[in-house]
Amino acid sequence: MTLALRAAKWATFAGLLAACAGAATGCSAADDTATSDSSMNECVGTTSSALKVCAGPTTLRGIDVSYYQADVDWAKVKAAGQSFAFVRVSDGISHPDTKFAQNWPATKQAGLVRGLYQFFRPARDVTAQVNLLVDMLEAAGGLQPGDLPPVLDLESDGGLPAATVVARAKQWISLIEDKYGVKPIVYTAAFMSNVIGTHFAGYTLWVANYQTSCPTMPSGWTDWTFWQDSDKGKVDGVNTPVDTNFFNGTLAELNALTAQAPKSPSPPSFKDGTEGFLPADPGTWTLDDGPDQGATIGSSHPKESQSTPIEPCR
Repeated sequence: MTLALRAAKWATFAGLLAACAGAATGCSAADDTATSDSSMNECVGTTSSALKVCAGPTTLRGIDVSYYQADVDWAKVKAAGQSFAFVRVSDGISHPDTKFAQNWPATKQAGLVRGLYQFFRPARDVTAQVNLLVDMLEAAGGLQPGDLPPVLDLESDGGLPAATVVARAKQWISLIEDKYGVKPIVYTAAFMSNVIGTHFAGYTLWVANYQTSCPTMPSGWTDWTFWQDSDKGKVDGVNTPVDTNFFNGTLAELNALTAQAPKSPSPPSFKDGTEGFLPADPGTWTLDDGPDQGATIGSSHPKESQSTPIEPCR
């Protein structure tokens, strides 16, 4: 997810921790201390305070990776106590992930519940992004029973008005639902609230929030299902720092979120009627979206940056 936001480090939520400090379970409260920070209020959209929601009594651990993690020993990851993994399929259409074809089958072979995510570029052709995801997923074995629904990584406005971002994100979701018959997961964070409003509250939330004991909710949500709590995790089988995550529930509840009999996708189709790996508008393939983005909102990992980042929550 992006270095554009990584400078914020989420440490600035420290004042909110009082509501959840020391709590391991069951904490859910609106912290009135947020009202002293006007930028925080703006970040949570129409709400006047930031809602922080702690984990329930049972959680599972998992990681998310892209090619930045190079070759992962997934058997060791599983043996280290991880239950699930998300792997990146691409950053928009300009950066197909070179490790996806390797990671996608390997996670399942290791016995992990697997999911995939695509860093969404609102300013790029939405159909082309979905077609790329479908093409790469099918080439790697497809979406199978026991797999989590595809994830919309929604953390960039692409320089577009909020209404346009929302409309294009909904288009992505609709295309995925039509192709696979599953309801996608949305990955985002509180700083996107002034862009997304409450339009995606009906979707399973994967929230990003670091250096806190209880993550802050984006507008519209009152609970989280997955929580990316760090970009500097150390897990056996991964030779680099890695994004770590919680699932808020039991293994049975995690399995209940997976596809049971996923719909066979229709062949990828483009504006000119052709099929294949190229985007709908071939010209967009060469457009520079900036440095490749991974699943790490708020990270300090110096692997990429944006020239015009969205203002994060302070």
